[in-house]
Amino acid sequence: MVSGPKKLLPPEEEKEIVVLERYINQLPHNAHAITVDDNGLLVSVSTNPEDDPTLIPYYARYSDAPSLQGCLTIRLSSLTELDRLGPGVDFVSYIDRAATQKVVFKYSMIVQWTQQIWKEMHLAKSFRHPNLVPFDRVVIDDVESRVLGFTTTYIPGGTLDQKRNRVFLFEWLQQLTAVVHYLNLELGVVHQDIAPRNLLIDPTTNKILLFDFDRAAPVSHTVPVRNDVTGVIFTLCEIITEDGHLREVPFTEPDPQQVQSLEQWPVRCKLDSDVARFRKHLNDWVRQRTYASHGPDQIGAMPNE
Repeated sequence: MVSGPKKLLPPEEEKEIVVLERYINQLPHNAHAITVDDNGLLVSVSTNPEDDPTLIPYYARYSDAPSLQGCLTIRLSSLTELDRLGPGVDFVSYIDRAATQKVVFKYSMIVQWTQQIWKEMHLAKSFRHPNLVPFDRVVIDDVESRVLGFTTTYIPGGTLDQKRNRVFLFEWLQQLTAVVHYLNLELGVVHQDIAPRNLLIDPTTNKILLFDFDRAAPVSHTVPVRNDVTGVIFTLCEIITEDGHLREVPFTEPDPQQVQSLEQWPVRCKLDSDVARFRKHLNDWVRQRTYASHGPDQIGAMPNE
């Protein structure tokens, strides 16, 4: 539990995660609660379990999850933490057939996120596409074989928002629009958070890879303004212009047509083709999706919405 002034930790905004992330490596393993001051500085640490009213997440037994029975599993004790990539996301390794495997372990220790991880795990294990980060294993605990989370293949090299000195290839845009088409129109799944921070380049295949499906949902359960076509428009513009201010716009107020209609996109990254070629492919694809959605007023919407 994280306690502090309401000004720093306003209700319903989950700012506690940001504070906890700052101090997680300094806390003892038996810490149950911390208190911070107005500046977010650590005031006290409690090891008394009674000071933590947090609900304990329920982890299903692997044997009680028929939908996971075809998946490979690995015990938590077999994982070695190499780095922490973010809240509930670790870079880990394990030994398999005398070879070291490096993977990303995604999990939840917060009851509100447990169902989200469960849904993402089932999505990830069902994907079969060269432009999606591959599913690896289900992670289970050592005592009762309860499902704690899952691992995916680790792709080195950083995300597209971290590696801006690389040449962005036209074929990567083609691959991105193809994988979004696959997700939306073949699987009926909307990613809802397409952005450079969720795109990698596989150094082995030189293909673009989309990851992080924690906000993904079936078409019928998505927020229309989070549609993936708009996500691709903003992502390509951000990559080419290296202008991140577009991401500061509240997700309820995106204007993809305004971005598309700009006469010029200032090119600040290296491209393997003229920027006009990129924009033509994007515009043609958006037009195709718009018509598929039964009308220009439903840009990026999926059929049957």
